[in-house]
Amino acid sequence: MKHNKCHHLEKKLSPSREEYLKAIYKLSERTQLVRSIDIAVYLGVSKPSVHSAVTTLQKEGLVIKPLGGEIQLTEEGRKQGEIITTKFQVISQFLITCCDVNELIASADACKIEHIISNDAILALKKYLGLVQGDAL
Repeated sequence: MKHNKCHHLEKKLSPSREEYLKAIYKLSERTQLVRSIDIAVYLGVSKPSVHSAVTTLQKEGLVIKPLGGEIQLTEEGRKQGEIITTKFQVISQFLITCCDVNELIASADACKIEHIISNDAILALKKYLGLVQGDAL
């Protein structure tokens, strides 16, 4: 019996929202509280775009933003940000080391692939690359 349907095993944010979450995660590595302007500059987007994305992430329980305050990741937001970042890093490393793709192209492609690849596939790539550790994935 043939199955042509894709089965989503994990609840997914849109690629755009994942990019915002990853940006907040990376910025929060430097400072726990992140400002909207920091995200706008980091991603090269407008403050209204950041506001819209942060509102969605807040509804999803991934960030906390008190009225007029700075943005902070929830525990789940931190976990998801780490997973997205790990996916990006593993895919980039795979493309560079195993496929001889230049770093700039590998980074651009990893940024696209990270949104669709499963956690199982990332674990397999990590194992292949010898990166299996006790981290998010």
